[in-house]
Amino acid sequence: MSSGRRPGGSDRSEGAEARAERRARSLEEPLDIRLTSRDPYPVLEVRNPIHRTTYLVLLPEFPSEAVRLCTCTDFARRGLGTCKHVEAAFRWLSSHPNESPPTGRPAIERSAEVWREVDRRIQASGPAARRRGREIAAAGDALLE
Repeated sequence: MSSGRRPGGSDRSEGAEARAERRARSLEEPLDIRLTSRDPYPVLEVRNPIHRTTYLVLLPEFPSEAVRLCTCTDFARRGLGTCKHVEAAFRWLSSHPNESPPTGRPAIERSAEVWREVDRRIQASGPAARRRGREIAAAGDALLE
């Protein structure tokens, strides 16, 4: 059984390469970053408009890089301690040290309300709409019908 290591490579160098790849992807992909909280530590919402995904990044020891967390599967499965969302959020927060989160409820709560309304309308429309719901390209599409 193979350990997944390349001949002559080490776990440490592979980890460094994987982290560098995440940094590069964070620069290449158009990630939309919003600060949702600074208290008790920075929490950022990172959205990828191409893949239509949104993840939360928590930076409890910012500006230290010692602890960084993300809700994406890459972060959870790979065990690298980083992902493209973490890299993008850390870079954004470093370049926006005085940015304040928006007032009112966090964006993630407002987003959850929109998705609940989309689900409610699809359920209310019957079985045909539920099948078609898988084809909806964006949350707003369902609300405009």
